[in-house]
Amino acid sequence: MIKAIKSPKLYRRQSTFIFTGAIVSIGINFLFISANFKSVFIDVTPICMLLTLIVLYLGMFHMPKLVIVPIARDLLIENIKDIVIIVDSSNKIIDINPAGIKLIMSFKNKKFNIKQGMNFIGIKFNDLLKFVPDIKHVTTVSDTSNEYTITFNFNNKTFYYRVYKSSIFDTDKSEIGRLFTFHNITKMQEYTNNLKQLNDELLISYRIIGTAMEGILMTDASGNIIKVNDSFQRVSGYKKDDLIGKNPRILKSGRHDKTFYLNMWHSLSTNGYWEGEIWNKKKNGKIYPKWMSITSLKGSDGAVENYISISTDISKIKKTEDKLHSLAYYDLLTGIPNRTLFYERLERSLIRANDNKKAVALLFMDLDGFKVINDSLGHAAGDLLLKEVAARIKSSIRKSDTVSRLGGDEFTVILENVDSHEYVQAVSEVIIDKILLPYSILDREITLGVSIGIALAPYDESTVEGLMRKADAAMYDAKESGKGKYSFSSKEIEKRNQEILEMQIRLNAALHNKEFILYLQPQTAFDGNEFKIVGAEALIRWETADGKIFTPDKFIPVSENNRMIIPIGNWILEEIFKIDRILKSSGINIKLSINVSSKQFENNNLVSKIKEIFKENSPQNIDLVIEITESFLMQNTEKAIQNLQKIKELGIGISIDDFGTGFSSLSYLTRLPADYLKIDKSFIDDIANINHKNITPSIISMAKTLNLKTVAEGVETQEQINRLIDEGCDELQGYYFSKPLIISDFIKYIKQYNKI
Repeated sequence: MIKAIKSPKLYRRQSTFIFTGAIVSIGINFLFISANFKSVFIDVTPICMLLTLIVLYLGMFHMPKLVIVPIARDLLIENIKDIVIIVDSSNKIIDINPAGIKLIMSFKNKKFNIKQGMNFIGIKFNDLLKFVPDIKHVTTVSDTSNEYTITFNFNNKTFYYRVYKSSIFDTDKSEIGRLFTFHNITKMQEYTNNLKQLNDELLISYRIIGTAMEGILMTDASGNIIKVNDSFQRVSGYKKDDLIGKNPRILKSGRHDKTFYLNMWHSLSTNGYWEGEIWNKKKNGKIYPKWMSITSLKGSDGAVENYISISTDISKIKKTEDKLHSLAYYDLLTGIPNRTLFYERLERSLIRANDNKKAVALLFMDLDGFKVINDSLGHAAGDLLLKEVAARIKSSIRKSDTVSRLGGDEFTVILENVDSHEYVQAVSEVIIDKILLPYSILDREITLGVSIGIALAPYDESTVEGLMRKADAAMYDAKESGKGKYSFSSKEIEKRNQEILEMQIRLNAALHNKEFILYLQPQTAFDGNEFKIVGAEALIRWETADGKIFTPDKFIPVSENNRMIIPIGNWILEEIFKIDRILKSSGINIKLSINVSSKQFENNNLVSKIKEIFKENSPQNIDLVIEITESFLMQNTEKAIQNLQKIKELGIGISIDDFGTGFSSLSYLTRLPADYLKIDKSFIDDIANINHKNITPSIISMAKTLNLKTVAEGVETQEQINRLIDEGCDELQGYYFSKPLIISDFIKYIKQYNKI
């Protein structure tokens, strides 16, 4: 009873009621027994019994509470999510609740079974902890000997438990055991860790914002600036105090229109984000480009709370882009649009012309004589000349028009909004006149010409390719007209170009079909009494299968353009050796001349081929002369001299054809390994002209000074013969003596003429 009274309140109340009922009953009975009450004729026993019953009833009424409390405590421990372990004074487990059993069983990959908990009763508490994988004690500032935190890893996840240790005492205040409560604080710890990580990230973000190379600006929902970082201040020139509380509109450059900003805000309101190139103004007023992104930051209610912009100064990038654009679209030498930009602008011009129903004129230009000047004076002089030409063309047109350099010495002009042919003619004439004006290049005065081909859209063509093709064809027509001319595209030109195209196609098959033949035209020399045939020039003819005969002036230029001149030239070399053998077998031993094209000298083709043919026909002793034009020599004098020297070393004679039509000078003639100067037919035709009477004597005299023989071509009259003989010309050639003959007729003619 003493223990019950000393027990908790509920037990004391229950015990008191029972104890009181017993005392009252015993006390009354004791009084009667001891006769302390006077004998009265009253039987008090019922009253005492009633009081006793009342007290007992009250005690019994509270008795269920004595039973409920332990049961409730057991239920609490059994169902609590915390782990409860009770150990005795020797640290052995005497009880463990289901939550603890369930956790330990999960470590052993076994299903929960409350009966399994009995296996843990009696084992040491520390031995039980060995079932916990990778358990660690985590030190915290709130740790005490009776309260600490443990952690363990299970199923790739870290768990945190707060451990509470309580001592259990008996009535004598002696510790008879300990109660361990393990409270799962994993979620709370994860939340704490996340908060710490977030805090760390915020600190890092703050440092990044402060030290970032990008300019960062933040505003409130109203657009007022609340924060800028150092980079923004450095780039913009504004200090923080200049910006805080202000609207970013103070940075506007005025370069963007209202639509630009409407689109920006539409993107921000719709997507919460905008990114693009923007031009802002620095504090000093300088406008500069930035690449900027703006993000709207929303609160938990979805309303915008801030705007943050991150921007990068792209001034250097823009300069690089401009430089790359210039390299991609502008000619590095002249600074005018190049081929790429020309095609783009022509395409746009044609689209605009279609919309506004106005014409576009394309002028295709090629400089006359530029290659000779460039090869003679060097590329430095050529570059200076091209720059000056570009400037002159540019000064001849409107600012809205386009002049471009396609490459080499080819230029184009796009004229928009053309109303008449007369306007295009006037512009073309201005360009030609300006190009013809003398140039002062490297202390030398140079003259230059230009040929212009013109095509109009939509009249001639409405596509870029078609317009280019027709303007190019018209340009070649202008060149053939005498250079320094302009020519409009026409059906006649188209027809001629079609014929040229067909000729190119047929040329490819001509060699295979053996349609070429060499004719021989006699070259005579006067020995004081009579003329003797001393040589012959081999002249190629093209006799097609349908009976057409083409002279060299018709197909050689075409063959040079499509590179067929190389195999044709090789065929001539092989054929001249055959002709030489035929002539010698007929008792005729004369020199034979052939014409070669400048294209044959490219990549040492001619020199290599001559060596090859000489080797194949050895020991045939042929008296061969090759004729080259003076204009070819001027294209690249140094290289020409080297190639001619190699040919000369093979025992082949060199003749300068069409002499006097180029830019002759003693300085290069003295260096050429030449044997003959061939006077051009134009001088022979004009030999009776009093204004030109001194030309042929001068050429002949110069040739003799250089120890060169002269050959006059195109001799057709007795008067020409008499003058040339009197002036000392060595050999004569022309229709006066004979037209070109096939080999069989030539043999008959020379035998009769030379009386063989």
